[in-house]
Amino acid sequence: MADTLKVGIISANWSLKVHGAAWRRIEGVEVAAICTSRQETAERAAREYDIPKAYWNHEEMSADPDLHIIDVGTRPSFRFPMVMAALKNGKHVYDALPFAVSLSDAEAMRDAQLAAGVVGAVDAQFRWSPHAQKMKRMIDEGFIGRPLGFNVQLMLPLIVANDKPYAYCAYSEHTDPYYWLAEKSSGGSAWRNFATHSLLFLTHLIGPVAEATGMLTTGVPEWFLPNGEVLRPETHDLGSAVLRMENGAIGSLQAGWCVPDTEGWRVEVWGDRGRLLLVDDSFGNFPSAMLYAGDARLLTYGQRTCEEVTVDDHYAVPGVAGATAEPRPFAAMDWMFRHMVDAIRGGTEGSPSFTEAAAVHRVVEAVERANVERRWIAMKEMG
Repeated sequence: MADTLKVGIISANWSLKVHGAAWRRIEGVEVAAICTSRQETAERAAREYDIPKAYWNHEEMSADPDLHIIDVGTRPSFRFPMVMAALKNGKHVYDALPFAVSLSDAEAMRDAQLAAGVVGAVDAQFRWSPHAQKMKRMIDEGFIGRPLGFNVQLMLPLIVANDKPYAYCAYSEHTDPYYWLAEKSSGGSAWRNFATHSLLFLTHLIGPVAEATGMLTTGVPEWFLPNGEVLRPETHDLGSAVLRMENGAIGSLQAGWCVPDTEGWRVEVWGDRGRLLLVDDSFGNFPSAMLYAGDARLLTYGQRTCEEVTVDDHYAVPGVAGATAEPRPFAAMDWMFRHMVDAIRGGTEGSPSFTEAAAVHRVVEAVERANVERRWIAMKEMG
């Protein structure tokens, strides 16, 4: 194994701007190549971000013998051949979400990764936020007892500007707007993107989904663009599902990007001994999360045991430059990339893995099917 793991990144938007910075914080990792669809944008990104190599053909980058990891960050409809080319060339792959356009593609990528014997991880940092790690540990140690129910919400805000409503994905101040999310053929939507993130955390906490039903809608039917054009999205911006887990727990999941003044990420899980509630308006990226816990002791009616849980032992990430025990932004991303590097060096699975992502994609498509057929869908029906 090489002393330094070299990463090639596909996409000069979120993957380069955010992932690139996170990869560079990991000791023993170098961002060594960038790939975009055009020579001029690839070379410009390489100059601006001080990256040694620029590619405008993903197959050529994947074939580069100096690279060990390919970070695939473009839209879902472009990613399948990119991931498969990287796996064919024996590269470890970090893949964005939603995982795939179709269940068949999701399972093909999973099978190719396992056959190649490399590490595959997906872009779902939630489980690695310090408060999420604490929540998982408390569940594993028995705080909630036998899981009974849950409520999960993952939302981005609806923005009103110039007296017009905007889906947040079309009005981000941090990255270039993702207008392609309006296209059904892109493989993305509020449901597909955020349900995938939510399910990867929920199933991490309490196990796999057995059956699902739900409804999807498009609440903001027009996106008014700064250039005067109007996009009419073909994709859903809100989904609401009811799930039954294999362990018998039942609950709801809502995902969308058109909710004014939203809390962002809210995960509530309870069992026959206690309840945990995690709230975070930063998607796990900033130290704004709050974790609350309450047990089942007998109290006077109307009183509650719910108290905030102190989380102070998950910010110092080993092998990350500048990481301290103090709360700081992007600790979850540091943990995620650190774990992938450890998995590569130790020959273990990534987390979240391609296997987990394929299982979750099955649930995402089951709810889409339930929305059409208006019935419960068992996971075994999904092929």
